[in-house]
Amino acid sequence: PVINCFQETIHHSSSLCAGEQQYIDRRKEIVLQALNNLQINCNEDLVPHIALAASGGGQRAAVSLIGFLYQLEKEAMLDTLLYIGGVSGSTWSMAFLYNDPQWSSNMDEAVSKLSGPGVELEHAVAWLAEQSKEEHFSLTDIWGVLTSAGIMKQLDKRHLSEEASRNATNPYPIYCALEKYCKWFEVSPHEAGFTELNFFVETSLLGSKFHNRELIEKKPEMDMIRLQGELYNHCAVYPNSTVITMPIFRIPQLQKKDKFNLTKLCFCVFSLVSFLTKQVLPLILKWEWGTTSNFLYQFQNDSVPDCLQTKEEFHLIDAGLLINMAYPSFLGEKRDIDLIIAPESSAGTMFEVNYAAEVNKPFPQIDDKILEESNWPKDCYVFEGKEKEPTIIYMPLFNQQNCKGLICQERMKEFATFRLPYSEEKINFLLETAKTNMKNNKEIVLREMRKAVLRRMRKMSG
Repeated sequence: PVINCFQETIHHSSSLCAGEQQYIDRRKEIVLQALNNLQINCNEDLVPHIALAASGGGQRAAVSLIGFLYQLEKEAMLDTLLYIGGVSGSTWSMAFLYNDPQWSSNMDEAVSKLSGPGVELEHAVAWLAEQSKEEHFSLTDIWGVLTSAGIMKQLDKRHLSEEASRNATNPYPIYCALEKYCKWFEVSPHEAGFTELNFFVETSLLGSKFHNRELIEKKPEMDMIRLQGELYNHCAVYPNSTVITMPIFRIPQLQKKDKFNLTKLCFCVFSLVSFLTKQVLPLILKWEWGTTSNFLYQFQNDSVPDCLQTKEEFHLIDAGLLINMAYPSFLGEKRDIDLIIAPESSAGTMFEVNYAAEVNKPFPQIDDKILEESNWPKDCYVFEGKEKEPTIIYMPLFNQQNCKGLICQERMKEFATFRLPYSEEKINFLLETAKTNMKNNKEIVLREMRKAVLRRMRKMSG
C-alpha cells in the first residue's frame, strides 16, 4: 500500500530535526564538563558549538584523523567537540570509530586495531556474494568492501540509523558526499539529504522508493560497508581519476600438514576467482556504479531542482571532487557553529573557499598569501570569524614543522592517496605526525575555544 509519509519521513526545514536536536542538547552537558575541566568557564547557555571538519585523502586521511583524535583525547579536549564531519577518506575512519559506541574514551584500542589482523578473505567474499543478490549490486559494493575490510580491517554490517538511539558519549557524526548534479549531500544517524536545499529523508529510508512525497517501496537500509562505497566513489564519474587497488585481506594461516587449512585456502581462492569472473567482470566492462533511489522524485515543490524532480535515482559520489573538507555542513544558522577545527590531509587545493560564496553562507576571510603557501604551509592557521562566520583552525598534516627540508608535496607522494594499503611502519608514522601536530598547537586550540565562549556570550546577549 502507498503510505503518505511526508510528516514522518521527509524533513524540509532549515532547522535541525528533532532527533539531532535532542542528541545535541544531551551532548552539550558533556561539552560543558570538558570545558570546565580545561579551566574554560561557561554555563549551559554559553556552551560553544565546536565542530571538527575532517578532510579527504584516502588512507592517509583516515589514519591521520585517528591520530589527531587520539591526541585530542590525551589532552582531555575530545569531549569539547559537538560534531565531527568527514568527506572521502576521513569517513572511513569515522565509520571505523563509531562501530564502538564508546570510542571517544577508548582511542588506545582504536589505534591498536589499525595494525590488527584484518578481515578473512572468505568473509569479504561472502558479504559480496550476498550483496550480488540485490537489485542494485554494482562496483560501489566492491569499492565499499575494499575500503572497509581491506584498509580499515573490519566488516561493518551495522546501519547508521542505529546510532540515533545512542547516548551522547561521542560527537554527533555527519558523513558528507555529493549528488552528481545537485551538490552537497550529508548523512547522519537521523536523516540524509541535501544540505543547501534543506530536503532530508530519514536515514533508514535512504534508498527506498518515493513518488511525490509518498513512500511506495521500503528498501533495506544500506549497511556501513556499502555506505563507505558511496562516500568514496571517484570512479563513477571520473573513471581515469584513480586506479582500483586490491587491499590485503587475511588468508588462512597454513601449518605443516594442515590439510584443513589448505583446503580452506583453496576454496577461498576458487570462490574469489569464480565470483570475480561471474559477478565483477561484467560490472567492470559496463563500468556500472551504484545509484540511490531519489526520495525527491516527482516532489511537487518549487525548491526542488529539475535535476532531482525528474529522476528516479541519483548518484552519490566522493565529496572531495568538489571540496575536500567537510565544512559545508557547518556553515550558516542551522548548526550555528562557532569554531571549526580542520585537520587537513588532502593532496589538493589548500583550502577551497568558493563554495561558501556560491551558496551565500558566512565564511571567514582568508588571505590570498596563505592560499599560495599550499606547497610549504605552516602547521596551523587561524581564520577568524567576525559575527556570523565561524572561526576556523586549519592544520595541514605535512607542513614546515615536520617536513624537515623536504617539500611537503614530496612527502605527500610518499603517502599517495591511490596505492596499496600502507605498511605498519607508514601507519605509525602518520599517527605520530598527526598526534604531534595536535600537541604542538594545543594552546592555540584552547585559546580559540575560550574565544568561542565569548562569541557565544555575544550571540546570547545580542
